Amino acid sequence: MKLRCYLLATALALHAAATGAVSAPVAPFGDTLFTLYGSAGGITAQKRAQLATESIIMLREEIRFNPDSLAVVAAGEEQHVAYRGMILVGVTAQQAAAAGKSARELAQDYRDAIAAAVAAKRAEDTWLAVVRRLALALLVVVAAYFCIKYLNIFHRKLVVLLKRHKLKPIKSLKYLMDTNRQIAVGLIAVKVLRYFLIVVVLYVCALILFWLFPATRWLSDTLTGYITTPLKKIFVATWNYLPNVFYIAIMVVLFRLIAKALQIIANKIGNGTLSVKGFPSDWAAPTYRILRVMVIVFAVIFIFPFLPRSESDIFRGVSVFMGLLLSLGSTSIISNIISGLVITYMNPFKEGDRIKMGEYVGDVVEKTALVTRLRTPKNEIITIPNSNIMTAQTVNYSNSAKDYGLILHVQVAMGYEVPWRRVHELLMEAGAKTAHVLREPKPFVLQTALDDFYVQYQINVYTADACKMLDIYSGLYANVQDIFHREGIEMVMPHIASVRDASRVSMPPEYIRPGQEHTPPFRVAMEK
Repeated sequence: MKLRCYLLATALALHAAATGAVSAPVAPFGDTLFTLYGSAGGITAQKRAQLATESIIMLREEIRFNPDSLAVVAAGEEQHVAYRGMILVGVTAQQAAAAGKSARELAQDYRDAIAAAVAAKRAEDTWLAVVRRLALALLVVVAAYFCIKYLNIFHRKLVVLLKRHKLKPIKSLKYLMDTNRQIAVGLIAVKVLRYFLIVVVLYVCALILFWLFPATRWLSDTLTGYITTPLKKIFVATWNYLPNVFYIAIMVVLFRLIAKALQIIANKIGNGTLSVKGFPSDWAAPTYRILRVMVIVFAVIFIFPFLPRSESDIFRGVSVFMGLLLSLGSTSIISNIISGLVITYMNPFKEGDRIKMGEYVGDVVEKTALVTRLRTPKNEIITIPNSNIMTAQTVNYSNSAKDYGLILHVQVAMGYEVPWRRVHELLMEAGAKTAHVLREPKPFVLQTALDDFYVQYQINVYTADACKMLDIYSGLYANVQDIFHREGIEMVMPHIASVRDASRVSMPPEYIRPGQEHTPPFRVAMEK
């Protein structure tokens, strides 16, 4: 019977779709018994289906119902299905022709479908059926009770395990929270999971209980719809979105391959395996970072139109808002990024160089798009924004040491009585004895000033290791002191206070002419 009704309904639906007629199903108990289409006597198909449905439902409640009381009654060209004089549904010749049957045959099919449906529903109301439903309901309640009971037992055991530290903490979270905090969060998560599962068990139990009894089956269908309707929408939306997913996946794979190829080329240029004329190896890493950002930007541009809800006004509003925030808050960031690019391709220094930037001297330990970090000889890390570097004077000691030999100098002052040639000789000896100093070019001495009380000399040495500047200065100062003290020559810088007998000339002996040694005496007595 059901198969015949299904085939009949299918035939009528196809005919209605072909002719454009309006159709309406007759489904008094949830399942469609048959479908009415087209108007009859000025009554629409929907109204006819509604009246037929209400009449069939009344038959179920009829205490004296007997399927044999259902009859097919002729009324002109129409055939009516009636019960004790009450017309349930009418069949027109047009509808019968659409089904490929005579009006009486189609009315007989409707009569059989109504009789079978009402009998099946009335059978559900027998005492045996009621007892069976009650037994099943009790079984469902018992099953729900034991499910909740064992959920609580499992919850208590899991809480004991967490409190006794038998479950190892997650290593990846140790930087965010310690072990005790992880255990506390785990206890909260277990508690929330327990309540969620209890709600699920009760919800499923309610669905089954409502479905068992015909009077509340509509409530079961409603509760089921709260779950199945969203799931159906999600499934349909996901199914319709699959082509976009494939497009996005292809774009992601393509751009990742491009980024990987750029990284391989940058690594080869950086380690010297591949050389490009006019492109220093130091440019490889920053250029790769710039190109990677450009690849990501192009990937976002290509993928954005295929994102879910990308065409909605809310999505566009959020995008505009985020762009406005970035434009207002990233002025200094953009300035530093542009300065970082300029610094990269000007190449005034690289990581590991000893430089002087403004008042700071140190080794470059990191160059990023926004800042440059120096480590001073005292192991102080100084962070300098790239925009400040563009306006500051930068001295690269390492480049000078590598290309020309960095010249380091020490200022020394000697009295006029010390022969300058002797001073030159001793300073050259001090420079030659200093560690990390180049033997070629040789050290050299300059006389820089003839002051009131002394002559200023400058010992200059070459080095190829700018990072040893402090060691070289310290060793050079120490050697100058040792050598001049060894020779008995007193250094007069810094200034010293002394009183001398001006009757003697303060010049080296080889420069004193005959007779100058007998300058008129001038004696000064110092009181104790």
